[in-house]
Amino acid sequence: MPKSKLICLAGFIWISLLGTLLHFTYEWSGCNSFIGLFSAVNESVWEHMKLLFFPAAVFSIILYPFFRKRFPSFLTAWGFAVFTAMLLQTSVFYTYSGIVGKNIPAVDILLFYVCSLVCSSLGVLFTKKNMNTGSLWGLAIFCLFAVCFFRFTNNPPDLGIFQIPLL
Repeated sequence: MPKSKLICLAGFIWISLLGTLLHFTYEWSGCNSFIGLFSAVNESVWEHMKLLFFPAAVFSIILYPFFRKRFPSFLTAWGFAVFTAMLLQTSVFYTYSGIVGKNIPAVDILLFYVCSLVCSSLGVLFTKKNMNTGSLWGLAIFCLFAVCFFRFTNNPPDLGIFQIPLL
């Protein structure tokens, strides 16, 4: 199997498994506020974006030392891949639930796994493009989202994405 397909598969498995676990870790921890920074603390769309973001961020940061010389823009490529996958996850959720009039948990779960695959695939694809941007943009993307997730976990604005959708 070519290295790029192996990385894509490994990324998909990592993001899917860790993201699935993060759905439950807050409750399992007895609602520990530190664990809640990385886990879904409720069923809002915002909190479910963390399930994709943190596993993908960790995956790309783990791989960065191995690929930074050959692909200097590795973190930027993966940062844009994560951002694109989260945007897809959010837009598809609101589109289908708006059309149907409710959200369907089985569809939400499938959407998460599809977006995990999209994230992994785009990470590999964007890395192969070898943009000449370096990895500072990617690091900025990861840091910005992490700060937003940390901040809005405990202090969510009064916007729809932070509200728990009605079933």
